[in-house]
Formats: sequence, structure tokens, C-alpha cells
Amino acid sequence: ISYTQTLEWKGAVICRTDTGQTFDTGDFPYGAVLNSQTMEHAKPVDIGNIQRIMTIENKANYENMSYRADTLYIYCHGFFSPKEVKFLQELAALADDNVEFLHWGDMDYGGIRIFLFNKEKIFPKLNPYKMNRDSFLEAVGAQAGIKLEEEKRGKLKQMYAGELDELRKCILEYGLEIEQEMLVEM
Repeated sequence: ISYTQTLEWKGAVICRTDTGQTFDTGDFPYGAVLNSQTMEHAKPVDIGNIQRIMTIENKANYENMSYRADTLYIYCHGFFSPKEVKFLQELAALADDNVEFLHWGDMDYGGIRIFLFNKEKIFPKLNPYKMNRDSFLEAVGAQAGIKLEEEKRGKLKQMYAGELDELRKCILEYGLEIEQEMLVEM
């Protein structure tokens, strides 16, 4: 058990434990954290009027998001653990067809990998948020870039980036990566 086996979000999700008790994370507008045992012994049963589910890779940006009744903000912290994946798959199955799925991650090799993992394993309809050419160039203009390491350059050249291929090309072209924490104020 490690810190990555906690699942943290802001938003109203009703969950039921294997004892039959229910709890509503909407009662905690500043966020709720489910530990490993809760994920094992509870499952989401209703997402109410959630119209948008957004995973956010960086803690500062997650904390900066204000509670909205129609949005579920999930702190991503990197790759989700197997327990988190299972729990989130159950949550995604509750979503109507019109629910929007977004991911806001670092504009770097790792951020692209995390996006692709979440799309493949959890949210098939996932789309990037602020992970495009314009967002990249805005961040570079704000001096938020970090020099791309040669090892990552090689990996980026070889990787399949799906809908983030334009971002991958920007990183290679400019030789810079963007960490989300550099964009909190943007």
C-alpha cells in the first residue's frame, strides 16, 4: 500500500460500501480522498448530474479548481494504481453518453504517456485539455519551458501519441517540456 493508492476528487459521486452504507462525496466541496480499503469495499453507484469528468495530473492545478456541481475533478498524480483503475472504470460506466471526459497533464513525455494510459485503460472518450499547440506556445512565451533531455527526445521521436501528436511535435521542435505546476497562474 502506498500513497498512490488513494483516490482524490472534487465532485458529487454517491458510493455504496459492501455493508450497504452509502456516502456522497458532494458533501465535501473541497475534495474527498478514498483510501485503498475504501476502493476495495465500495463502488460508485450514481454520478448524478455530472456532465464533465476531468483528470488533473498536477496537485496545485487540482487544488486550484473550484467545486462545480456538474464537474468531477480527479487528481491524477501520475499513473493510476490497479485499484484506482478498477474503481474509475466502474465510475466511467455510470456516465451518460453526453458526459465529457478531459485530461489536463504535463506537456511532456510523461504527460503524453499518462494521457494515453488513462484513455486506454479507463476513459475511452478522453480528450486532452490545455495540451495543444496553442497552450504549449503560450507556456513557452511565459518562460515555462524546461530543456528536453536527449533520452526523452529519442523516446518522443519513437512514440505513438494519438491525438497528442501535435504536442509531441512541438516538444521536439522547441526542445522544451512544460510541467503543469509552471502554469498554475496562467
